[in-house]
Amino acid sequence: MKWDDAPLKLKMILYIAVAVTFIMASSTAVIISVVTSQKIDIEYQRSVDISQNYANQFNADMRENMAIPNTLARSLENYESGNRTEINNILKNVIETNPGLIGVYVGYEPDAFDGRDSEYINAEGHDETGRFIPFWNRIGGDVDVEPLVDYDVEDYYQLPKQLKSDIVTEPYLYQGALIVSFVSPIIIDDEFKGIAGVDVSLDYIDESVCNIQILDNGYAMVASDGGILLSHPQDKENIGHMTLDEFHLDPIFTMMDDIGHGKAGHIEAIDPITGKNSIIFYEPVEVGNFSFILSIPKDEMLADVMALRDKLIVISALAIVFMGTMGYMIALSINRPINEIVNSFKRVSSEVSRGKLGSRADTDVAVDFKEIPVGLNEILTTLENYSAELKKSNETMQEMRVVINSSQVVVFLWKIEKKWPVEVVSENITQFGYTVEEFTSGKLLYGDIIHPDDIERVEKDIDQLISDHITTCNFDRNYRNRCSSKRPKYFTSEYRIITKEGDIRWVDERTLLRTDGQGNVTHLQGIILDITDRKKAEDALLNIETIRKKEIHHRVKNNLQVISSMLFLEAEHFTDPDVVEAFKNSQNRVRSMALIHEEIYKSEDMKSIDFTDYINKLAVYLLEAYNIGKEKIRLNVDVENVYLSIDTSIPLGMIVSELVSNSLKHAFDEGDDGEITIILKSEDNEFILIVGDNGKGFPLNINFKESDSLGLQLVNTLVDQIDGTIEMNTEHGTEFRIIFKEIDRT
Repeated sequence: MKWDDAPLKLKMILYIAVAVTFIMASSTAVIISVVTSQKIDIEYQRSVDISQNYANQFNADMRENMAIPNTLARSLENYESGNRTEINNILKNVIETNPGLIGVYVGYEPDAFDGRDSEYINAEGHDETGRFIPFWNRIGGDVDVEPLVDYDVEDYYQLPKQLKSDIVTEPYLYQGALIVSFVSPIIIDDEFKGIAGVDVSLDYIDESVCNIQILDNGYAMVASDGGILLSHPQDKENIGHMTLDEFHLDPIFTMMDDIGHGKAGHIEAIDPITGKNSIIFYEPVEVGNFSFILSIPKDEMLADVMALRDKLIVISALAIVFMGTMGYMIALSINRPINEIVNSFKRVSSEVSRGKLGSRADTDVAVDFKEIPVGLNEILTTLENYSAELKKSNETMQEMRVVINSSQVVVFLWKIEKKWPVEVVSENITQFGYTVEEFTSGKLLYGDIIHPDDIERVEKDIDQLISDHITTCNFDRNYRNRCSSKRPKYFTSEYRIITKEGDIRWVDERTLLRTDGQGNVTHLQGIILDITDRKKAEDALLNIETIRKKEIHHRVKNNLQVISSMLFLEAEHFTDPDVVEAFKNSQNRVRSMALIHEEIYKSEDMKSIDFTDYINKLAVYLLEAYNIGKEKIRLNVDVENVYLSIDTSIPLGMIVSELVSNSLKHAFDEGDDGEITIILKSEDNEFILIVGDNGKGFPLNINFKESDSLGLQLVNTLVDQIDGTIEMNTEHGTEFRIIFKEIDRT
């Protein structure tokens, strides 16, 4: 049986019982481990403290041994009597009052004591050199004196002589006795004079150490820094002869290395003396090159710890059994009402599956579980209401689908991806020859049917719409709910699509952005409507309007030409030069306006004219009107290729006409050669018009802005009309500079 198919009762029992058991077992294991570890640390520390205490006691004994030669040496450094008998009496008294000593002595350099060594050759306590080297000892049993031997080679004399400091020797054999020497140098005026020392038998050290017993089988030893045993709990014959490395155990080699460097520590090893797994502690002794060693069987040292651990295990086992039983009972108590609820759920689900949405769960259950059937009943009530609303909504949707599919409006839902993949499209897409499946299957993207000349514009407009939306949301990011609840932005565009048959149709698209709860754009939703017939009608109307405007300008031009001709004919009836001149000026002004209407008639947009072509024609006309040949007056026209609106072109053309006419009439005497310049250029969003000549110049007594001349008055008025400025320069002939901007009357 699979675990998923197991009964809830079994699962709950296993979950609760196993979980409780696991938690209790884990926690008690941790507790036992921590308590045991702490207790072990305490036992180790207690053993270290014991080892340190015994080491300190042994160190105190060694310090007492060292104090005797140190006191003797300091006294002799200040001794001036030179009485050998007196010193011998002092040494004899020291050994008699200190039974732990095997010997006490002084040893002087030749003639260093009193300068009389030659008088004491082979005397008692002297050798053949006569040096003062008495050695009081009880090696033979009774206290006796004899001269020191081997002082010229043994460490007890040579080391303090070399080091000039107190020393404790390694154990050595002296006249058949294993001893350790405590020696202090005698230094006078920083010069070595001799030594004072005491010898201690290894038997004495062994006796003081072997009395120490730890637990049942623990014992103590002392070893030198060189590893020589100074005591032994069993084999006394090994004292002074055996070293630690002869036990041939790796942990003991580690201990020897630490002892050699004066370090404390402990090792775990099979004790070579007791044969038990033991913890061996070692502590250095400050006085002397010794270490105190304490060996304790591990099972004895940790006996209390193991007993405590066993008790904790028993207590924990009982607690685990108890808690497991409680977990089992809790699982049963929880499972009973759950079974009742499950049975009620089965009944309700069976009835609901048969369409009985009015079925309800039994709410007569334990108070802790009552919210479950109550919640289920609320869900069923909501589901029943939703089912009724869904049925009504489906009916409405079906009605709307029929309406949409029978209309000319095609509904789309596009993804925000390249070429806008279609997720939803209404069935009336067939009016363009396509099927719903072609779009929703992904075989055809909406961008594929947009006219190639229009798709870039559509993409740009939609990207801008999305960009504006994102910018707005990011600006309002601290109130993202506001962003997502803003009124959706609409996209409106007219463009061409290609039907499946290859025909081109105009459509009007109305689209809004679909966003998620965070304001992120997810889809485009909208409609397209075939407006091809409307576009054709608009084009036809636009063509009619263009023809109408052209006809108007053509008739205006013709009428102006008629007026110009009539002015010319009327001028023939007068002989007064001023009257004739007035008629000619009027004729030129009318002609300049007629030329503008002629240019408008030829323009494509009926709004602006080619001003370059207009200026050239106007200048040629004026030259002909004043009967001046090109060989006399040269016309220099430098006009940029610009198009100006009608509102700017008409006054500007009349300004040029007036200024050129003035140059032709007044700048040159009859028969003079000259040049008239017309320049039009754009600079910094402005236009600069320069009309000038190299003639005899403008009269100095006339202010061109306040002149009585109708022509100059007209020029100033027309400059104001185009919001421009006018300046005159008379350094070389006469030059008018007019600065203006294109007039926008829209």
